[in-house]
Order: sequence, then structure tokens, then C-alpha cells
Amino acid sequence: MTLVYRRAGSFDQEELDDELVVMELESQAVVTLNPTGRLVWQMLDGAASCDDIHDLIGSAFPDVDGDSLKGDIQAVLDTLVAARLVTAESGGG
Repeated sequence: MTLVYRRAGSFDQEELDDELVVMELESQAVVTLNPTGRLVWQMLDGAASCDDIHDLIGSAFPDVDGDSLKGDIQAVLDTLVAARLVTAESGGG
């Protein structure tokens, strides 16, 4: 089973230097995203799997270790889901 991730409906975001601060409006949970996390967030404008995101970022940064990158992406997704900023749904596969 493949999970696909999409942004939740109620959030606000603010740029802070090279980081992005995102707040879920109902719970007021706040997540600060580093540049990698910010890229992940930007790719969640539809429905994307961890593999989809990994493929896009990995192709842009081919010198980055693929396993390490995938772990970092999954950690960002898990943090965003825990903060209710992102939902994870079965996408088949």
C-alpha cells in the first residue's frame, strides 16, 4: 500500500530566512521547516507519495545519498501528519 500526502485545509505559513514556519489554525500546532522540509511542503499542493517527492528532490540533487534523503523526507511527512498539517491516505499500489 502506498500512502499519498496532501496539505490540510487550515494552515498559515510565514517565511523566516531560509526556513518556513507553518501553523495549523485549529490546533495552533507550529512546525518550522528547514530548506529540505520546505521543498517537501511545496510538493504537497496535490497528492504525492514519499517516493514521488524523493524522485523529484533526488533528481535535483543527485549527489545526496538516496536512502538518507528518503528517510529525511519521511521524517518531514511524519512530523506534518502529527501536526495535522498534512493528511495521509491510501493511494493504492
